[in-house]
Amino acid sequence: MRWISSQESVAKGEVSLLAICETLIAIALVFYLAAHFNTLHWLAFAICVSPLLLLRTDKSTELGIKWWDRWSNWMKVEKWGGRGKWSRFFLITVVLMMACATGFAVRTSATIVGFLRHPALSLRAIPQNWSRVTLAIDSKFPPEFIPGHPKETPQSVLEGETGFAFVVALLFVTPIFLPAFIYRWSLKATSIIYAPLVFVAHSTFSENTDLRTKLQLIKRSDLSRVRVLFGIVTLTAFLTKIILMMKWNGFVAAWKGNPIAEFLSLYIAPTEIPKWQLAEAANSALAIGVMLFARYALLRYDLDTSLPEDRIKRVIGFISGIRWSLALYTIVCTGYITIREAQHWNWPALGQKWIPWT
Repeated sequence: MRWISSQESVAKGEVSLLAICETLIAIALVFYLAAHFNTLHWLAFAICVSPLLLLRTDKSTELGIKWWDRWSNWMKVEKWGGRGKWSRFFLITVVLMMACATGFAVRTSATIVGFLRHPALSLRAIPQNWSRVTLAIDSKFPPEFIPGHPKETPQSVLEGETGFAFVVALLFVTPIFLPAFIYRWSLKATSIIYAPLVFVAHSTFSENTDLRTKLQLIKRSDLSRVRVLFGIVTLTAFLTKIILMMKWNGFVAAWKGNPIAEFLSLYIAPTEIPKWQLAEAANSALAIGVMLFARYALLRYDLDTSLPEDRIKRVIGFISGIRWSLALYTIVCTGYITIREAQHWNWPALGQKWIPWT
């Protein structure tokens, strides 16, 4: 686990402590703004647009780069972007606006086309994309105007500039890359909804990884440690809530009066035990259980009394399927709660129902 990210660490999916801190800050900030302005519109909007990043795959990234290069060659944008050329500073406003609009259109269209061509591949990429943004990428990692493009980065534009030239170049860079930076933070803020994806993210696995190595990764990888830690925190909070509901008569009243506490109560649900909370608690218990099972299976390897590999694969595969179902159920329910509250629609409350629209 690293303190801050780098190009290499993000490529490997290594967890950054700064990225985790930024995610927690983004969640706290969105709740503060929601309480201060008495609306969850920002969070609901971020939930709706987040699939544009979560569904991204290598194929859609390559497609976006191809389309952007084709457009920039047609517009001959490079004649304003050559290194050391003062002509770049006289880039007319309309071209800058066109570049921003085209970049957004390219990213969006490439993701949509990639999903339509390879839906299964895009859906499988969701947990990895989420964990990459929330756990691996921090402010040290430059925002991506065109994801994966080797030239469309702030460093490539600002490289070699000093003094006044650097300031002028920065004025052109900011409106292009700032939306990507804000979008990244908006996705971090939606972790209050998408956090269950941590239970199904396996960025370190590959088809060629042998079973013993997979067990080692379950036991020791940064992502597995974050998963287990999140599970412990979630289970502790869930059990604490049950105890307080049983022993503290003023537990429900304590969530009223303070704007931030009232917004938190949407997800705490102090008056009941929603079934989606049971699902998240079960997923947390499974995360801890898988870690313990991996330790036990590795111990049997060390003692030369290893368990049958088919049995280990069946257990891990079965639990993985359950965790996917529980994670998706939890995300759908919490997302439903957020959008319902943001729109102030009189939809049925989550409590006694397994799904909110029945």
